[in-house]
Parts: sequence; structure tokens; C-alpha cells
Amino acid sequence: MTDELFINTILLKGNEAKEKVQFSFSNLSLQQINWKPSRETWSIAQCLNHLVVSDSSYFSLFKDIIDGSYRMSFWANYSPFSKLFGKLMKDQLQEEVRRRLKAPKKFLPAVSEIDIEIIERYYKNLDEFSELIGKCRNIDLDKTIITSPAVSIVTYSLRDALQFLMQHEHRHINQAIRIKMNENFPKQ
Repeated sequence: MTDELFINTILLKGNEAKEKVQFSFSNLSLQQINWKPSRETWSIAQCLNHLVVSDSSYFSLFKDIIDGSYRMSFWANYSPFSKLFGKLMKDQLQEEVRRRLKAPKKFLPAVSEIDIEIIERYYKNLDEFSELIGKCRNIDLDKTIITSPAVSIVTYSLRDALQFLMQHEHRHINQAIRIKMNENFPKQ
């Protein structure tokens, strides 16, 4: 797959994510978006908040790559594990959950009630994310190795990051849709 086609595919998946959120959650009440099936699970609002927090942690890195000021760290340049970490992240963060994972502390959503504006913040965040992805068209996606904002020893290619971040996007939107489909979900 060419880089142009890859970027276009990722952007299409971003549009699909936005459409799923608009279709599934745009008419929900504050009570509904904050409802949790159990104490151990997240609400719809927490799923969206988690995506805003985790996606935006990459924004400054992507901006540096786009404007040419990004310099790979020594570890990013020489880590023999970048391909392995990239494959692992893509395998672990599939859209359909094979295994529940614990989010890094840095990416945990707010624990208190989240205001109804989380949906608009999510849209704005996804728009910025998509804009940054679109500006990566002239970047060597395979040779640009980045370091995870969550775990400093984890490195992977920009191509792998874009792929698993969009998979991650859909993973949590699908999680939020499952919450809405719960038989105990509040009707109003």
C-alpha cells in the first residue's frame, strides 16, 4: 500500500469514527453519557475522554515531525525492538476486543462526572488528529520512529502508530456503543 493510500485509509477510518459517535451518542443526556454498567467499567463519556487524552498526547510529536523539527532520540534510532513494539501495539489494540487491556495511568479518563461537552471536545480533538495525519503525506512513515508518550522505552514507526491509534479509536467507540446497548442503560 502506498503512503498516500495508507494516509487516505486512516483518514477514512477517522471519518467513520466521527460518524459512529454522531449517530450513536449525539442525542444522549448527561445522565446517559455518564452511566456505567458497573464500577469497574467506563461510561460513554469516559471512553470519549480517554480518546481525547490519549490522542492529544501525540499532537506535539506529530507537529514536530510535520514541521521538520523532530529528531529521533538515540533509543528511537537504535532500538532493535521498534518493529516488534509496533506489531504488538497493532495486535493488542484491535478494534474488536480480544482481551481487555489496562490503560496507562497517563491515559486514564476523568473519574468524576464528565460534562455533556465531551462529545464536542471529542469531535474537535478528532478533527485536529485527522488534520495532523493528513499533513504526514510527505513523511517517510516507516523510517520515522517515535517514542510512546506513555512508556519511554517503547518505540515504533509512525506508520504503525497511525494504524494502531485509529484502531484504538474504534476500539473505544465500539466499547461505548456496547454500553449504550446494555439492557440497563437509562432510557432518558
